[in-house]
Amino acid sequence: MITRLHLKNFKNFRDATLKLGPLTVLVGTNASGKSNLRDAFRFIHGMSRGYNLPEVFGERYTEGVLQWKGIRGGTREVAYRGSNSFQIETTVLVPAEGAERGSPNRDRFSHSVAVGISPDNGPAHITEECLLSNRRPELVYKFRRSNASSEPHSPQGFLVRVPGDAGNGIEQLRFPDSQSVLCQLERHDKVPDLEKKALAAYRHHLESMRFLDPSPEAMRRTSFPGQVVLGDRGENLSSVIHAICEDREKRHALAEWINELTPQDVVDFDFVPDQTGKILLSLVESNGQRTSAYSASDGTLRFLALIAAILGPDAAGFYFLEELDNGIHPTRLYLLLQLIEQYAKQGKVQVVATTHSPQMLAMLSEEAREHASLVYRLGTEPEGRICRIMDIPKTREVLEEHNLARLGNLEKRLSDWLARN
Repeated sequence: MITRLHLKNFKNFRDATLKLGPLTVLVGTNASGKSNLRDAFRFIHGMSRGYNLPEVFGERYTEGVLQWKGIRGGTREVAYRGSNSFQIETTVLVPAEGAERGSPNRDRFSHSVAVGISPDNGPAHITEECLLSNRRPELVYKFRRSNASSEPHSPQGFLVRVPGDAGNGIEQLRFPDSQSVLCQLERHDKVPDLEKKALAAYRHHLESMRFLDPSPEAMRRTSFPGQVVLGDRGENLSSVIHAICEDREKRHALAEWINELTPQDVVDFDFVPDQTGKILLSLVESNGQRTSAYSASDGTLRFLALIAAILGPDAAGFYFLEELDNGIHPTRLYLLLQLIEQYAKQGKVQVVATTHSPQMLAMLSEEAREHASLVYRLGTEPEGRICRIMDIPKTREVLEEHNLARLGNLEKRLSDWLARN
């Protein structure tokens, strides 16, 4: 689980820290910086997959097939107000060796990476990187730029310091600075096995990240049974739901959730094949009425996609969900939040969700409220800021009173409090 994200000069954040829990809700207006936090998570995700910086910022193709879409704005807009560098720090708890996801037996990793942006439109390059672990008092690795490098982005750009085998001093290894050290060290034969295990544990955790933004068009497409990876736009929804329904308990639970969401009395799911063998999801009601994905409402499909992401056989460890409340009726949103919280508390998944609506806070449990944050800007200032919502004065009493009208004025109350202090 990612417990902390610290940004320096990244997008509209000059210096901001986000503290995270199993479920973290980000509240903010348009242009406050919520999507920039998504970009920060995508940046560390791209690095963990072994992409070099041009690929992280641009696109990644494998055998002619697009595998990755770059960071919005590229290198020209990634740093705060034209700065020549930015830094991202993360603190992550991962299951200890041999422990399963959700186990309380976890190791802590702290990772920091700084990226230099060339003013002459040259390639971006890593200027500093470090990984620490509580497995041992020494660092896992750290690098400094090589003085022998004549170019800031030379293939001989930096030296990496890692502990030697059996505590025999420090090894210094040279790597190009166009790619994170995470993946490069893991493949190096001079890196001790203990460090390789630490690197793999941390990197694999960041690899298991998904960024969902379901599209009604994509969710209505047919798919082949066995396609159990839900696409970020909701592709393969029918086959993922098909896989979930192979478990009788999950099939029954899924029908109950749909019944709570809609006036339909759904008792089962049907999967009708076409001439190619692809299947399409249909909702079966107690009166025999069948509603296919073609005719189901956008909100129902979005609800199903978010559930499928969490319950599916190929679920990720981390999900970033933009505008969680989009397409879901306000009186039914609590159902989705309840389901997400249930699985997040078990350690099966970590979710970061954004919303424009402070009213969502009233639907969260007390524990989840402690991890909710406001993303905001003060007046005409360009700088994005992050504040834990429960730290804003009088928020607790407003929530206890269920005064939703006062909840909608979080930014003003925070601004007034900052002005007085």
